[in-house]
Amino acid sequence: MLINQTFEIDSCDDVELGIKRTSKLEYRISYDDEKDLKAIVFVIGGYGANANIYFLDSYRNYIAKNFDVVTINVFYHCFCQRRSDVEKYSTLADFTKDDLKLIEKVLRKYNIPCDQLANNTVVSHCEYLSEIMTELKMLNRLPYDFEERLSATFIPSRG
Repeated sequence: MLINQTFEIDSCDDVELGIKRTSKLEYRISYDDEKDLKAIVFVIGGYGANANIYFLDSYRNYIAKNFDVVTINVFYHCFCQRRSDVEKYSTLADFTKDDLKLIEKVLRKYNIPCDQLANNTVVSHCEYLSEIMTELKMLNRLPYDFEERLSATFIPSRG
């Protein structure tokens, strides 16, 4: 019979990046308890693998059903770099001080008031910027394909 189990364990801080870990490492394992297991297979998802957790579970189960192995997914700390179909594994887009500085610089370039610029107002500021730029393009004051570069920071849910 196919067995699926999930484990969470304490982890260590990231010394190189100076990050204190608050979340646990999650392991999901699948194996057939009627088979003589011959190997352990770790499935390492690539960037964005958290977008569809069902796919990860299905892939792990497929391998465990069809081979004499225990299959393991590790939901590592930076696993959650994209939006996921499971909220627990979704990244959060936020605006850091550096992001806000860049956005403020661009807004000032177009004489858009930014004294109220903050995380909770940045979207409306950017929408207004888009309107201004559209007008300038229609007046041929900006090239039609011109774009401004703005930024937001993705914060993994499993810091």
